[in-house]
Amino acid sequence: MKYNSIIKNDSPIKILFLEDEEQDIELMQFELKKAGINFIYRHVITKKDFLEALVSFKPDIILADYMLPMFNGMHAFQLFREYKMHIPFILVTGSLNEELTLECLQEGIDDFVLKSSYKQLPAVFERNLKIKNLERETEKISEELRKNNEELEGLKSSAEKAKAYQILSKRELNILCLIASGKTIIDIANELFLSPATVATYRARLMEKLNLKS
Repeated sequence: MKYNSIIKNDSPIKILFLEDEEQDIELMQFELKKAGINFIYRHVITKKDFLEALVSFKPDIILADYMLPMFNGMHAFQLFREYKMHIPFILVTGSLNEELTLECLQEGIDDFVLKSSYKQLPAVFERNLKIKNLERETEKISEELRKNNEELEGLKSSAEKAKAYQILSKRELNILCLIASGKTIIDIANELFLSPATVATYRARLMEKLNLKS
């Protein structure tokens, strides 16, 4: 049964292949093209080229061979995590047992593709892209909600302050500003031609109205 892509992407998906066998690259490309997936790719084998491609190519998805002569998929994944790229990392392997599956899942590998079952690649490919897109949208919404909550708290705080200041007389507001500027009771008394006792009374009243500690 032919797999038909349900991802509608105007710009091609960027795939980074970490693979030493040209034949495997060709087989994976064949299955993706057959499914109607629009993509471009970069093929790397070495650690140096892999790290360079993460920065310069900025892939949307990574397909990494589990076993390479000098640099394998698990090592690549550990390095990939340091870049904090929120994209799928799919391990391509010749065989898969329960122990390897558990190890990879615990490490955080997103999914697997068996080399004997490349026909499954398009479905695995699209499923993981959708999951990552959903995770990104969820994070975005969570961040927006957090900001909205902060704004609401700020508005609530401002409203409470405004309400409190509305109950102050013009004289009390004047004294409050002078206190806030660092002036002493004596300074304020001299400036407003009031007795120190009167200023002290105003100060106590302000503390009570604004629910502040002296």
